[in-house]
Amino acid sequence: MFTPDILEANLAALERAQGQRPAIGSLDPERVRVVGTPNGPGLELRTSQGHWVPFEGPRAHASETSESKPPAKQLFVVGAALGSVLDSIEAVGGPTRVVVLEPDPGVAALLLARKDWRPRIERRQLRILVGPQYAGASTCARDVDVSNEPIVLTCPRLAEHWPALARTAETTARRIISEAESNANARKRFAGRYLLQTLSNLDVIGREGDAAALHGRLAGRPAVLVGAGPSLDHILEHLREFQNRAIIIAADTTLRPLLASGITPHLIVAVDPGATNAAHLTGIEDVHDAFLVAEASLHPSAFGAFTGRTFLFRVSNHEPWPWLRTLGVDRGVLRAWGSVLTSAFDLALRMGCDPIVFTGADLAYSHGRQYCRGTIYEALWADWRARGSTWDEIWALLTNPKGVTTMNDVRGDPVRTAPHLVAFRNWLLEQMAATAGRRFINATGGGVLYGTNVEQMALHEALTGESIGGECRAMIRRAYDARRHVDLRGQADALAAKLRSGNAEELLARWIEFSAGTVSGDDVVTALTGT
Repeated sequence: MFTPDILEANLAALERAQGQRPAIGSLDPERVRVVGTPNGPGLELRTSQGHWVPFEGPRAHASETSESKPPAKQLFVVGAALGSVLDSIEAVGGPTRVVVLEPDPGVAALLLARKDWRPRIERRQLRILVGPQYAGASTCARDVDVSNEPIVLTCPRLAEHWPALARTAETTARRIISEAESNANARKRFAGRYLLQTLSNLDVIGREGDAAALHGRLAGRPAVLVGAGPSLDHILEHLREFQNRAIIIAADTTLRPLLASGITPHLIVAVDPGATNAAHLTGIEDVHDAFLVAEASLHPSAFGAFTGRTFLFRVSNHEPWPWLRTLGVDRGVLRAWGSVLTSAFDLALRMGCDPIVFTGADLAYSHGRQYCRGTIYEALWADWRARGSTWDEIWALLTNPKGVTTMNDVRGDPVRTAPHLVAFRNWLLEQMAATAGRRFINATGGGVLYGTNVEQMALHEALTGESIGGECRAMIRRAYDARRHVDLRGQADALAAKLRSGNAEELLARWIEFSAGTVSGDDVVTALTGT
């Protein structure tokens, strides 16, 4: 019943789907044992009193398995044992998605060795996370369906006899649901903007470079990722001194503080499509050696200073990319987990950089502030101050989002942070754990980016090699110069004409559905033509 070949096949499928293999292990004989039953092998769980009781996992509610009702869209199963609940759901059929959270690595190994789960894994209907760390939980959230309220099923035996394990898994499930809801809300909020601004940027997409050209281009070179956390103020002087010893990859938020400190980054990453965010990149002249790596739906005003020095990427297969691919046009993918820092990190990974050094990555309100000094937000805050708000009132507003909490920072001191910042941190730590053979260093000096796979080190200790700044700029330029120019103006005008005459109704309907009805045919024509 349990076969190594099935185990390996399932692990490989999960690695492809989740980015890393679940951390399976040997069965703990003091907690769980395999027994024979009339229906084949089963499991028993040892109670705190030393008794053995059947361990079959939770049973699906009638609403999840009834043939007369549509199955639930999303289930979380805590303590699935050998997966009888999955068998029941599979027998009913339908699109139900399941995330299994198995506290015991040995039980997880048996679950994965019992049956070929690959069809459900490959259809995005099954994800399996293993305790005690539940590595991959943040990445898993992208495949969670929250269009209806997810249901969490916990094995009663596990909850009764090993309550701490059950609570940890349930807490992880709630975190995944929260992150999935945040992602879904962001998609709804930005979908129309993604579509229209990508269409408005067709000329830029056609003439500029592809971020995929950077993949593997700078393998083995150290990279410094620059985030706009408050601690960046204290490291800019050191970064200026050592800037030529690494590839400087800057979040767009940090561009003005860097330039003001005499630091010209090699690459500037931008992903937020908002007009306010584009202001980080406008009205700046001294960026002639820096290249922009931008999501193609960026506000059109962001590109002016980077003509001839831009690489485009996309964060998903969102519209209008399926249409663009019919024209032979595509761009490489960078992952975004709600923060430009996560996309900058993914870029460094794909370029092959090693080590990857974080600065300004507080992911917390260090020193009672949201950002470092010198960003565009200071003008906004100054306006609030001029209108009568005190600085204390402004800081209290900015650093007290819903769910604000306190954690220990890298020095062990308490610092305030927020759920979305913790989600970014968790995602980064998961990606580090899933990336073998490379070093990750946090030189921020504050904040909450710490864990097993990230070293805490001062910047001058992390960057001890020779100068590579000029060499890396030349390599980036060569990657850009190899681009293929595509004239998309004619295609845009032709599509606009079809839309005006009603000859592209199917495509328009798809785009309206993607935007949740927030765009019209006239909006699309305006984006395509600029009029």
